[in-house]
Amino acid sequence: MEAQSREFIQKYNLPVVEIDDDRNYWLVRTKAGAYFDEFFIGNYIAIGWDEFTDFSKFKEKRKNDTIAKEIEVAYPEEQPGRIYGQIHRFLYEMQIGDVVMIPSESSTLIRFGVIQSGPKIREVSETKIDEGACPYVKARTVEWIKTVNRLDLDPYLFRMMQSHQTISNANDYAHFIDRTLHSFFIKNGKAYLVLPVEKEGDIPAYDLVNFVNSIVDLVPMVNKIAGIEEEYDKKDLDLKLNVQSPGFTEFFSNAPNLILGIGLLIVFLTGSKFKGVSKSNEEHEAHFKGLFEDKLLEQIDDYEKLKNSHIETLAKVKADLPPELKNLLEEKIRED
Repeated sequence: MEAQSREFIQKYNLPVVEIDDDRNYWLVRTKAGAYFDEFFIGNYIAIGWDEFTDFSKFKEKRKNDTIAKEIEVAYPEEQPGRIYGQIHRFLYEMQIGDVVMIPSESSTLIRFGVIQSGPKIREVSETKIDEGACPYVKARTVEWIKTVNRLDLDPYLFRMMQSHQTISNANDYAHFIDRTLHSFFIKNGKAYLVLPVEKEGDIPAYDLVNFVNSIVDLVPMVNKIAGIEEEYDKKDLDLKLNVQSPGFTEFFSNAPNLILGIGLLIVFLTGSKFKGVSKSNEEHEAHFKGLFEDKLLEQIDDYEKLKNSHIETLAKVKADLPPELKNLLEEKIRED
């Protein structure tokens, strides 16, 4: 991330997530959902083939004849190459910081987590196994961060769920996973802002166009925010739409500060209308004005009209603040 972006984030305490460019993504099966809850409660993932606990035998990318024969003897009904590949992947390809997904029975729920440890051998008593506990001993610690109902899953991830391997690499779906987990983030030098659109059924084209324009029209205002030195054009902002009952809009740019500025302005223009605000609108509005230099407010023609118009336009499509920015709003209120 550029130094100027870091300074801007610090100046306004923006809750943007910086994603490691090298982060990997994995889908791990849970024996048709049997171990879904146990993995969650125990904060771990695990794989079977418990005859093999010597990690060193699986260090090489490809199996040798000796280990292939051992696998064939231990599991005669399975393919040695597949077993070797899955164990090698779990032990040596997965890394701390990678994202892992586990599906429940029939994949009705998908749980997302971040790997926190290297591989280890866990102890499982025969009594626990007899009671239905997961018997797998090769495990990794995971911090679970989000659970998504299949009905709310990004449609681009449905194809990923068709894989039936114990462990599947999901790097081809990295962006779709990123925007499922984060609404305000930077990766590979590009910044993203994902706004939920929660209106059900058809959205009138007029309302949708006005909504998009309301965001695009913030670009000239971004140029007036203290801490942003570049001059941005509306053409610097890109957009992806998925507004099917309900959906989202994804604004992104190769100029990270442009997206950061738009996120800040959305909070500024809509914050006083969110439920749960304990302050009066006047106090709340004054607080958010305090986030900006006076120069910005002086150059906004008819601020009240702009604010009300922006809120009304977003309301027509039931667009909401991303969770990260809504949390920023709540934190700013609590600080006072």
